This record gives sequence, C-alpha cells and structure tokens, in this order.
Amino acid sequence: MLNRLPTPVQCPQLSQILDDLGRPAPRLLAKALGVTPATVTRWIREDSAPRPVLLSLFWLTRWGMSLVDAEAVNSAQMHASMAAMLRAEVERLQHELARVIAAGDFGCANDPTTATLPRQSAVVVPFTPMRA
Repeated sequence: MLNRLPTPVQCPQLSQILDDLGRPAPRLLAKALGVTPATVTRWIREDSAPRPVLLSLFWLTRWGMSLVDAEAVNSAQMHASMAAMLRAEVERLQHELARVIAAGDFGCANDPTTATLPRQSAVVVPFTPMRA
C-alpha cells in the first residue's frame, strides 16, 4: 500500500494543489487540517507545507482522484476476471462430476438390486451467478 503514495516529484507544490481545489480560504483549510489559520497562511506564503499535509490535500485534487479511479477500475476488472475464471472452473468440475457419476453407475451382473431399483442418471445442477 505504501508504494501507492505519490513521490515528492509526483506530488505538486502547495500552490498547484490549492489552485486545483479552487483556492479555499485559509480558515477552511485550517479547520479541515486541524491547524491555525496563521499556519496555513504561512504555508501559502512559503508555498510549502509538511508532506503529510500535501499528501492529504493531494487526494482531493483531480490527480489524486484520477489515481483512485484508475485503481478502482483495475481492481474491478481483476475481480471480474477472477469471477469468470472461477465460474468456468465450477462448470468444468460439474461436467467432470457428471462424467464420473455416469461412469460409476453401470451396475453389476451379480447385483441383486439392479432389477428392482431404477437406474439413476447424473444430475448436473447448473451454476447460476449472482447478479449485482
């Protein structure tokens, strides 16, 4: 997880982050970050803030949201592929089970119940995926 943090080179400067956020008032930033408005004003004047502040604001920018969105799409695609693979495996195993049951239900010449019991055929219950 920690390898997903933007590096100092990838993380924009405070002025760029604030521009992307629509230049919120220092008092609003101070309240959101739990610091004083004077501290935020100093950061703005110096165009520098502590890295934890830059990282927390980065995720609110279009760049941060773009990374989150890309991660969500990639994760969804991976899980959809895994579900399809598992569905195919279940179907393959159902067919294999039906083949084994059919091969094993051949009766014996000296089986006294073959004439009295009906032969059972293999029953395959189709896999029905859950719909989201």
